[in-house]
Amino acid sequence: MTFADLIQARLRSMGAMAHGFSIEPLAHLDYAQELALKNEALREFWTACRLPGTPAPVVAAPRPRQYRTTTRRHARYGRDGFRLAVSEDDGARPGPVGERSVLEPVEHGALYSFMEGKLSESHFRVLAEALNHVIIRGSYAERCVIFNVSGLDGKVVRKLKILGAALPEFDREVVSAFVFVDPTQSRYYLDSGQVPGSVKTKKLFGPGVLVVEFCGHRYLYYPTAFTQVNEAMVPVMLATARELLAPARDQHLVDLYCGYGLFTHFLADSYAHAWGVDSSPQGIEAAEKNARFFPPGNKVAFRVGQISGESFMRFLPRPDGHAEVLLADPPRQGMPAEVISALASRTPGKVLQACCGTDEMPRQVACWQASGYQVTKVVPLDMFAGTPHLETLLLLEPVRG
Repeated sequence: MTFADLIQARLRSMGAMAHGFSIEPLAHLDYAQELALKNEALREFWTACRLPGTPAPVVAAPRPRQYRTTTRRHARYGRDGFRLAVSEDDGARPGPVGERSVLEPVEHGALYSFMEGKLSESHFRVLAEALNHVIIRGSYAERCVIFNVSGLDGKVVRKLKILGAALPEFDREVVSAFVFVDPTQSRYYLDSGQVPGSVKTKKLFGPGVLVVEFCGHRYLYYPTAFTQVNEAMVPVMLATARELLAPARDQHLVDLYCGYGLFTHFLADSYAHAWGVDSSPQGIEAAEKNARFFPPGNKVAFRVGQISGESFMRFLPRPDGHAEVLLADPPRQGMPAEVISALASRTPGKVLQACCGTDEMPRQVACWQASGYQVTKVVPLDMFAGTPHLETLLLLEPVRG
């Protein structure tokens, strides 16, 4: 039984399924009630999967509703006209037309309604038919709109420019707009891996990068890059990571799936040296640029590298006898077994793995155990409040004896 199944079963037992198991199944609950339900379901999941240790209580989100700084709509054009429909987390199944999210800021909903109205006008039909998704990204302070289209020609470009010019007139906190070309019409809204050849992202107006600020530090990232959707929860995650790792100046940090250097830069001042590795060239480019926002004495380095098989080891620094700490924040499916085995062969003193796919944790833990590591602490974070998902930090250390 999956973690989501356990959540669903508990909702039914509570008689809280009046609206069905929607794309936001917990959003209608009182937040204290939601946290209690998640804690109970996680304990049951842990016991059923025979996982070691006991998870700490789920760390509450400072902003459990209207928190998502990345949202999207699936574009629909049919006999009943044009609609922008709320989609599930994986983008696979659009929700009912007219459904609105209570997890996104109210400004997002208003902006989508404005664009839906514009795109329903007959002279925008050529653009409406080309749209796959519309995405809003950014921070609580400013927003960027990304139009995911199946193709570009002169007519589509002209309509994009007209609509783009109208966005800051409607919402002055819209500072930029982009078009992401995906001829595959992937169900995933910014999945560059599904697009053949180079990623085709074009700027309509505004800065070429987005900006977020956490714990007093700025970070730049590119429009299609990964960033956490719950801006308010990120400082909590960073502080928890520092507490679990308890950094020391004689240790070296290796940060895998580092993206734009969120963890790498935040933790670098507590380590002798920090390395970040990510498969995205744009992510690494942003990480290198973000060094300017941190103390100049921090020793950081970044490399582009595909984290798969065993060949990725060449992207990592040589241990050279230094005490090493490993941090990994992989995609929802977790890390491949051969990657975990290769990393364990470096004998890091501590491993902190972030898991946003709860159902993948048993496999991840089993791989680490087979490589001589044990779980010593488990801290679940309510990164995705209102949904049946958690971000869980697993602290692992070598088995002694």
